[in-house]
Amino acid sequence: MSLTRRTLLGGVTLAGASSLVANTGLAQENATPDATDAGTPGYAITRVRALPTAELNQAIFPNVTHQFLPLLEGAPGFSGYLFGFHDDEPGSSISLSLTTDEAASTAADEAAAGYVGSLDPRFTVETPLARSGPLRAYGVTDRPTSELSPFLHGYKVTVRDRETAPGADIEAVIAQVNDDLLPLMMGMEGFVLYAWIQTETGRVAINIWETADQMAAGDQAVSDFVAQNTVSTTVGEPVVHNGTVGYTSGIV
Repeated sequence: MSLTRRTLLGGVTLAGASSLVANTGLAQENATPDATDAGTPGYAITRVRALPTAELNQAIFPNVTHQFLPLLEGAPGFSGYLFGFHDDEPGSSISLSLTTDEAASTAADEAAAGYVGSLDPRFTVETPLARSGPLRAYGVTDRPTSELSPFLHGYKVTVRDRETAPGADIEAVIAQVNDDLLPLMMGMEGFVLYAWIQTETGRVAINIWETADQMAAGDQAVSDFVAQNTVSTTVGEPVVHNGTVGYTSGIV
């Protein structure tokens, strides 16, 4: 399959496999910004949130899209949002918020905290992963949305969290990612998105693929690249969360 591409290469910039609920239609009542209307993403927040049961995780999804998402979409600096269901932990969800800069990201984080705090106590969450930082590499497919699943629903998402080794040349790593890994990923079958977030202690890479097999191929490409180029710049094994997209806004 031939891919057309839109790529933002980051310099230093500030500027779940459970069955998905059938209520995605509620989200579609809200106006979804076209990607061209959203600001260029320069900052990102990613979370893995765990609810007590899979049933509660399914139940919160329509409310997130109906109540919380419009708050983000209407805020200055909004660039995109993803809600996904964790494949290995049915009570958990994966989210990604993209903003133009750190100030907008802080506002989005505060909105999320306010939303979570307003929920029924049964929806008390734990957050095993909470990362944010500037986007240092970013690329999305430029295929027409008519060729993609609506709202990327059912696509596969991977969040890979790594700790950077002390003294590692992070700028050299970022250059390699932009020069070598990102073009490789974007040329692969089923590629939808790659985002590389620099965090206080490391880096988080997020991938979206059309199918599980394509995600596995992408994961293998990442693993090979790391083994050949950047393994010495990280500590320990990455923490990986795989999920299935429920809904996105503004990402493509």
